[in-house]
Amino acid sequence: MTITGHTQLVGLIGASVTYSLSLRMHNGAFHALGMDWAYLPLPVRAGNIGDAVRGLRALSFVGANVTMPYKEQVIEHLDEMTEAAARMGAVNTIHHVGGRLIGDNTDADGFMADLAAHDVDPAGRMALILGAGGAARAVAHALHQRGARLRLTNRTRSRADALAKTVGGTKVVDWTDRGTVRADLIVNCTPVGMLNRIGESPWPGPLGPDQTVVDLIYTPQKTALLKQAQDAGALAIGGLGMLVQQAALSFARWTDRSPPTAVMRATLENL
Repeated sequence: MTITGHTQLVGLIGASVTYSLSLRMHNGAFHALGMDWAYLPLPVRAGNIGDAVRGLRALSFVGANVTMPYKEQVIEHLDEMTEAAARMGAVNTIHHVGGRLIGDNTDADGFMADLAAHDVDPAGRMALILGAGGAARAVAHALHQRGARLRLTNRTRSRADALAKTVGGTKVVDWTDRGTVRADLIVNCTPVGMLNRIGESPWPGPLGPDQTVVDLIYTPQKTALLKQAQDAGALAIGGLGMLVQQAALSFARWTDRSPPTAVMRATLENL
């Protein structure tokens, strides 16, 4: 990659972004299309999210993605939000337009696009979401819109209760009881299984061949939860597909160009 005086900048805001695959994906896409753009890691320490967002404007960034733990915290520092982001109460994409920073959320559509790619229709099915953070918010709203029957569980019950209030017809299950829920679809939106918790699974109960298990973690690509699902004969779906789909939507928003989705996926396949 060659940075020039005309290079357009976007990046990834998060607490830990060193090993994010988003950098490889977006920079691979820019290269494939011959675009003078660069996607940069933007690590932000706790308490500094407001300064980081103001920096995007001051440094003329075209936009940024937002990851843990700032998808909710970033909202108060933006000028505007799309309907989708406001409904979910979480932002994963910022677009800088005419001096204004607009928050959007491409996680929900990215999640549903990946389910469709695996021929999974959640309509009428019981879905259990593990976690209550920004990703869980997007997944909950997406599944609710598609007619799934929702259950939420989170280690901190109050966060699950707060999320359930924003999604009609959703019931909350105590974290200690999550393994007793017989759900058609289980979605892990927690960090259990990544970083210093590799090898751990957030699911303590049985699984079966009639279930679908989605783990939004993509590093490692095969988590303990996915292995657990595969061993039980369940359909196991990793986080790479959603990562690519939501990234493609962010790419299109920033660049106003059709994203090279196949290229973006190919950058990750041999890792």
